[in-house]
Amino acid sequence: MLGFPISPTWCPRAKGTPRCCLTPSAASSPLPLLQPPSTLLDCENFLSFFVDKVNKVRSSISPSALSLPLPTPTRPIILDSFAPVSLPELTKLVNSMKTSACPLHILPSSLFKTAFQSIGPSVLSIINASLVSGQVPAYFKNAVIHPLLKKPSLDPSLHSSFRPISKLPFISKILEKVVAKQLTAALDEHNIYDSFQSGFRRAHSTETALLRVSNDLLTHSDAGDCSVLVLLDLTAAFDTVDHHLLLERLRDWVGLSGSALEWFSSYLSERSFSVAVSKFRSSTTSLTHGVPQGSVLGPLLFLLYLLPLQHILSSFKGISYHLYADDIQLYISFKPHEMSKLQLLHTCLDSIKTWMVGAFFS
Repeated sequence: MLGFPISPTWCPRAKGTPRCCLTPSAASSPLPLLQPPSTLLDCENFLSFFVDKVNKVRSSISPSALSLPLPTPTRPIILDSFAPVSLPELTKLVNSMKTSACPLHILPSSLFKTAFQSIGPSVLSIINASLVSGQVPAYFKNAVIHPLLKKPSLDPSLHSSFRPISKLPFISKILEKVVAKQLTAALDEHNIYDSFQSGFRRAHSTETALLRVSNDLLTHSDAGDCSVLVLLDLTAAFDTVDHHLLLERLRDWVGLSGSALEWFSSYLSERSFSVAVSKFRSSTTSLTHGVPQGSVLGPLLFLLYLLPLQHILSSFKGISYHLYADDIQLYISFKPHEMSKLQLLHTCLDSIKTWMVGAFFS
């Protein structure tokens, strides 16, 4: 718990999201949000909290826990290398990107974009060298974490009320966008996505997820059926992703190989982060688990990490499901005299729990 008061005034995030940031709004009190000299110490406390939270989740899983045995898919190779990009392609991509603030920026992103006509060829060489070699520069893998309040109603004096959001160098986001574009094209072409996953996908949203689930339940209600809906949410799901398992998913369940798979191995290895609050920053520590929230590739990699779950859920005939990232909606409908069908739901939940343990989810 923080040892000093925090101003109750918060700045709402853009686009109307309920998350809040650790920066007072322009109309708020001029007093600093976190009072020196405690601010630097608080950065270190946040750093320790975020690291300990993930370690506690992982340590709570017994090493002897058996993962649910799943057949290894015979997925054909869909991508074995990334194609170099041209300067016009890269220029168009950079011009379309929003500016952002990050303490790691060598140049402010607005100046980076303005000067891109001059520095573009050099940036292009760096991007293409990474794509061809399958290696990601160390500078690209260092993030600054900004703690964001999960909900305005939560107690801002508790570390657990905050979500870690990564701020990455602008040039690293350029590289991630190039990779994401080529990977997404391959995923779409080979229909790799879970059909019932609405998170972080084009033409999908919370609305499409709710529409599908509510329509199914209303249809069964009109037919005189009973329905049971189970909602599952995971604790720190993005932060507990196991890198070794993720690379296995990319190889076996997605179909990556060669320098493309090597690129992701480099992307996930030797990552580090620090925590920033106001003008203060903590020391730097290694990031050995998870996918960075706030990165371009993080959400996409998380969806691919969940791919085996589709195999489990679809194997239970009579049970429907829908996903929005790590939010799982599981439901079954039956006639009033068929209460025994609920046993199938219990069995399904047991299988999900077993798989979650093996995937380091809680």
